[in-house]
Formats: sequence, structure tokens, C-alpha cells
Amino acid sequence: MVNLILNFFLHPLAYIVPIADRLNGWVYLILFIWIFLETAYVIFSFLPGQSVLFLTSTIAASPRSNLNLFVLFVVFLAAATVGSVVKFHRGEKLSEGSKITQEIQASDQMEKTKDFFHRNEKSSLILSRFVPFLGLLVPIIAGNSDMSFHQFNKLNFLGALLWVSACCFAGYYLGSTPFVQKYFTLIFFILALLPVLTKQLFRFFHTKKA
Repeated sequence: MVNLILNFFLHPLAYIVPIADRLNGWVYLILFIWIFLETAYVIFSFLPGQSVLFLTSTIAASPRSNLNLFVLFVVFLAAATVGSVVKFHRGEKLSEGSKITQEIQASDQMEKTKDFFHRNEKSSLILSRFVPFLGLLVPIIAGNSDMSFHQFNKLNFLGALLWVSACCFAGYYLGSTPFVQKYFTLIFFILALLPVLTKQLFRFFHTKKA
């Protein structure tokens, strides 16, 4: 058992690729639901998004894998776009007094994101996806602002397109390199921890500025 676990961490692609292939088309549905939940609902924000995009595309780069990069791209783009639309409509209902709404409004993170959004309204919708904890709340704030749904849709789609393109194609082309294949597990953990590190850095500079 110990050797199995050790081999998995040292050579994860040798195990993950066959599992993904056995799932056939179901793997795309699972990935759609994963990214949709992570994008659409605050309570699922603990799910890694960028790391899944990057590392799934890395798996697609393996000659032993049946995953199709184009299908992954379409699935991720649809999930990310629709997920943010759900958050936008949730933002329109922020005035309603549900417990979860009150917690979101009262959070220190919400105030910081509001400040960022109002200073960079359009660019925040496009670029916030690359800063996970900003992307968590920006669509909600947009829905609670005077931004029209038509304008939000355009900026939201553009942001999702840039995000998915960057993560998928970086994962696919870097995934074929010996370095990424060798340190796949380490890269996964770094990408998974990146949102937490980014949040702490943002909080540090925001506090220092204040």
C-alpha cells in the first residue's frame, strides 16, 4: 500500500491517465460540473479551478491519454461562463436577507473586492479570474451594480475565454515537457495553494496601503 501511494505521487500520470480513459465521455461531464460549481457558488470556492484546467490539459498532452483538448476547452469555457452568470443573478438579489447573503456582504473580502471592482470595473471582470479570490466575488458585485446584463455577458465571456485559453494551452504545451511530467504532483499542489497565497499577498498590500 505504501509503495502504491508513493508511486502515485512520483508518477501520477501513469495512474490518472488510465482512470480518465475508463470514464470515457463521463469525464467531461464531471469536469463541467466541477468548474461550474467552483465558478457559480461561493460555498464551492474551495474546489481548485485553475489547477484543474492546467493539469487536465497536461493529461491531454500525454500520448497515452484519450482526452481531447478541444472538447476540454469547450467544456471549461461553457462551465466558467454559465457559472459566472449564476453569480451575477445572485448579486441582483444581494438585498435579500438570507444567512449566506448576509455573510457575503459582511465579509472583509467583499469590501476589498468592491473597492477593486469600482476602480477597475471592466478590466476586473476580464482579469479577476486569474486572481481566484477576486473572481470569487466580482460577478456578484457586478450583479449588484448598475452594470447591464448585456455588458456583463460580453465581459464575462471574454474573461472566461482568456482564462480557459491561457490555462488549457499552457497545460497542454507545457505538459509534453519532461519537467512538468516529472514534477506533476508538485505543480498540482503549488497551483492548488496559489489562491491562498494570492489572497494573503493581496491582504498584506491592501493593509499596508491603508
